[in-house]
Amino acid sequence: MIALNEAQKAAVEAAEGPALVLAGAGSGKTRVIIERMAWLVEERGVDPARLLALTFTNKAAAEMRARLAARLADRADFSRPGSFLGTFHSFGLHVLRRDIDRLGRSKNFTVFDDQDQNSLMKRLVKELPQTFEPVTPRAALSWVSRLKQNVEEPDWDTEAKYPAEESYRALWKRYHAALEAASTLDFDDLLVLLVRLFDKDDDARAKWQRRYTHVHVDEYQDTNRAQYLITRHLGGERGNIFAVGDEDQSIYSWRGADINNILDFGNDFPKAAVFRLEQNYRSTRPILDAANRVVSNNINRLGKSLWTDRAEGAQVRYYLAEHGDEEARFIVEDMVKRGLAPRDTAVLYRTNAQARLLEEALLRRGVNYVVVGGIRFYSRKEIKDIVSYLRLLVNPRDDESLRRIINVPARGIGGVTRDRFTDYAAARGCPLFEVLRETETDETLAARARQSAMELVGLIDDLSIEAVRGPVAPLVENLLERIDYREFVRQSDEKDFRSRIEVVDEFIVACRQHDKDMGTPLMDFLADLSLSSDVDGYDEEKPAVTLMTCHSAKGLEFAHVYLAGLEEGLFPMLRDDEEDSAAGGMEEERRLCYVAMTRARETLTLTAAQSRMIYGRTDGGREVSRFVREIGEARLDWVNKPAPRAAAAPGVAARPAAAETDISGLRMGGRVRHATFGMGTVMFMQGTGDKVRARVRFDTGRVATLMIAQAPLEILETKKR
Repeated sequence: MIALNEAQKAAVEAAEGPALVLAGAGSGKTRVIIERMAWLVEERGVDPARLLALTFTNKAAAEMRARLAARLADRADFSRPGSFLGTFHSFGLHVLRRDIDRLGRSKNFTVFDDQDQNSLMKRLVKELPQTFEPVTPRAALSWVSRLKQNVEEPDWDTEAKYPAEESYRALWKRYHAALEAASTLDFDDLLVLLVRLFDKDDDARAKWQRRYTHVHVDEYQDTNRAQYLITRHLGGERGNIFAVGDEDQSIYSWRGADINNILDFGNDFPKAAVFRLEQNYRSTRPILDAANRVVSNNINRLGKSLWTDRAEGAQVRYYLAEHGDEEARFIVEDMVKRGLAPRDTAVLYRTNAQARLLEEALLRRGVNYVVVGGIRFYSRKEIKDIVSYLRLLVNPRDDESLRRIINVPARGIGGVTRDRFTDYAAARGCPLFEVLRETETDETLAARARQSAMELVGLIDDLSIEAVRGPVAPLVENLLERIDYREFVRQSDEKDFRSRIEVVDEFIVACRQHDKDMGTPLMDFLADLSLSSDVDGYDEEKPAVTLMTCHSAKGLEFAHVYLAGLEEGLFPMLRDDEEDSAAGGMEEERRLCYVAMTRARETLTLTAAQSRMIYGRTDGGREVSRFVREIGEARLDWVNKPAPRAAAAPGVAARPAAAETDISGLRMGGRVRHATFGMGTVMFMQGTGDKVRARVRFDTGRVATLMIAQAPLEILETKKR
């Protein structure tokens, strides 16, 4: 066993049964998971093939696989088919590929990614009768996904609560009928169908419980209802669940994560052992102190406080810019002035929209940068075209893929003919590809369209034989040559065709790498593509400054971090439909700030702007984020000390000091005036003294939670209206 501190060692050597490891940021949680599995193999004689470890990103899973393989490299038995280390979704794919037929579904399914889902839903929305309330494809997919993440279905027995719900219900039925007809699953199905399999098939559940006797879950705080149920099913009566997580890093409720899964672990597993990893090996003491001061304001915590034995580091820096443009300029000029290595530096922000000003400032200064969360490589048009062809080779029932490439490259099958084929398929209840197969005898079609359809069918039939067992790269090269795809790209975009051809060539490189590293058939290669994410392709060694959202930064670390846009309404972000802090919305924003701050190893610089262009208009007199106040402005190293409050710029209301604000007359239902937001009504109040916060609905419709002692607020009426 490698060197572990006492808390880590206690967790690694925990007795069998359920265990919860509360692992703070930078406390070595991956090391603990790896050492726990190695300890089970070396000290308890557990077969490596009986170990299961589940996490949330392919990047994290790849790191765990590499580290465990290196850790147990000297064990001969580990060369056998070994433990499963992967994401929840890849595990769902792994099981369903073997047992989905128990649910009456074909094992030869493909998996839709986000773009595929949106394309399908867009078509279904267009086909919805005009009597239904108009909805957007994205809104419909979000509605569907929220239910599926909770392993729920629409309540068909009650009336819709609002007009759009009728549309969503109708689209639910059509969407899932289309998926099943095409023998396709979406991202959520990989979990929902796995839960259904374990719920309904005792034999299947028992088989996988026997297969994996020890279940390890990384980032347990990010599990949704489906992932929670999968974990419970796999644990079975033995309950050998080793859950590692940090409630202070639960930041994904918007995609279904339920913080109560980790908060209630002790209730779910009454005999669970709980371990706390609080020693941080990443950040300096001032960074940890600032992060702890922010997150300690949350109520929903199991309780821990990070510490480090590293020598005292630089104080957390703070810069208050006059406007957003100046903030971006400062960040870039500051990193140049300090001589920071680009690959060691990251700028984090709350929303992707903030990247534009930063990109412009970096370009002007000639600093290399990479934006994580921009257009994904596998989302580019050229890649989607090729992948659609490949999907048809393994699943000819995939109508969405066929619709995409039926006339790519152009082969004389225009929109009218395609719609005609689609109508035939719908009338007969068969896949679109079957209609194309029968066009040879259809004299009503133009000769060119008939010939083109038959050539496409012949191409798919020929290559599908090669796709069964052969390597992927030669198959793709053969496909591109037969459809003359490179020439199609050149003719369709002569100006930028070289960069688009480079994308195609890079895809070939990825295919060759897959053949070399994995050697699995085309079906598995396509599944891996569908499960990829933005962060999976992030190259930490690239000599460039990293720009990314705070959400994307989870799991990463940098020597130097700039955290931009620390203003009320931006970070924390407040929306009209959000509940107050007691309901958890504000607490998650605070956890997100904690995550962002603890990405920094050596230095952390916080920035904010007094005015900013938002949605096309300048928002002046912006309020500094409560997170800065929770750290304490006196504890920060001000890069530019502001002028006294009395010297506020003309037209911008000075923020009164806490001692100057009389809040004794503030009541729920009372009327107030905010210097920026205007007139409003107090909806809710919380706290005492100078920590009183009020939820205010302004007459403009905006809702905001304000720290009263710091907000530029005037009390107008005190009695309830």
